[in-house]
Amino acid sequence: MAEERRTDKVSIVEIARQAGVSPATVSRVFNRPDIVQAQTREHVLAIAGSHGFRPNRLGSSLRLGSTRTLGLVLPTLSNPVFADCFEGAEQRARQSGYSVMMTATHYDPTLETAAVHRLIDHQLDGIILTVADARKSSILKTLKARGMNYVLAYNESVIHPCAAVDNYAAASDMVSHLAGLGHRHIAFLSGPLDLSDRAKSRLAGSRHCARALRLERVRHYVMLSHTASDTATIARILEAASRPSALFCSNDLLATSVIAIVKELGGAVPGDISVAGFDGIRYGAFMSPSLTTVEAPGYEIGKAACHLLLDQIEQGAVRSEQLRYRLIEGASVAAVSPLSRKESHAACANQ
Repeated sequence: MAEERRTDKVSIVEIARQAGVSPATVSRVFNRPDIVQAQTREHVLAIAGSHGFRPNRLGSSLRLGSTRTLGLVLPTLSNPVFADCFEGAEQRARQSGYSVMMTATHYDPTLETAAVHRLIDHQLDGIILTVADARKSSILKTLKARGMNYVLAYNESVIHPCAAVDNYAAASDMVSHLAGLGHRHIAFLSGPLDLSDRAKSRLAGSRHCARALRLERVRHYVMLSHTASDTATIARILEAASRPSALFCSNDLLATSVIAIVKELGGAVPGDISVAGFDGIRYGAFMSPSLTTVEAPGYEIGKAACHLLLDQIEQGAVRSEQLRYRLIEGASVAAVSPLSRKESHAACANQ
């Protein structure tokens, strides 16, 4: 039970007396609000608020051996999907009386390790993290060895608890969608694959579907960054004699960058080339053209990852959850005209 004090000397016992509840109930309102009836919770908070009463988190942490704080390690907040993930995780944590401490790694495995160790030093109760490659991550081995509660967000794994979509299947569905519109020559664009196992899985799913549908092999173009394209590479793609009719980007920020560069080079999307993304960022629907993409719901992923982590902490249950994705059809992808299909077949035959 937390013994909280303010300068006016009001105590948890006095708050309980005025609210007509037990001191234990007052403690639960501040430490485990999710298990207190809403009406009781609001009544206690109103009385506490009238006294300017706030819980002494440090004292409570020392007594209970728990900081009631979770760590969140994400690649960046400049990508809206990760900002959504933070929001989902933070809201779910708050419902159970936990706070969230966040750090960004900028897709750098070295920073991942340093960031997680900093969070461990704060005696957190558990960590939600997105790593470059779950299969090669040394920090995940460290967390497991130390008995730290953790859950991956976005990374898929069969040996680590995670909340993610099926990236392989989702990418396969996108290629199938493009093929249904007549695209037979599709290219995949991403940053370095060793910095994102999600991009690696999406490329694999794309190529699997292309083989199954007997399309041209999906060529992979590597950008310097996962979220920004470069003009020279896009220019080479557009100038190629057998250029692809559609570009499938590993995420939506990269797709928006590609669309902007195509326009800068005097091209049109989808008039000259179709462009699709992955993530389902909210402003994609308001772009011109609107973005065709796979929605991997960031808010729900963050919320699910936090829920899984709290189950670990409070019940010892270690499990994963696969979330649903959906394909969003936008105006950045168009059907291939019969004439373009003939030209494409002729170009491929002359290679």
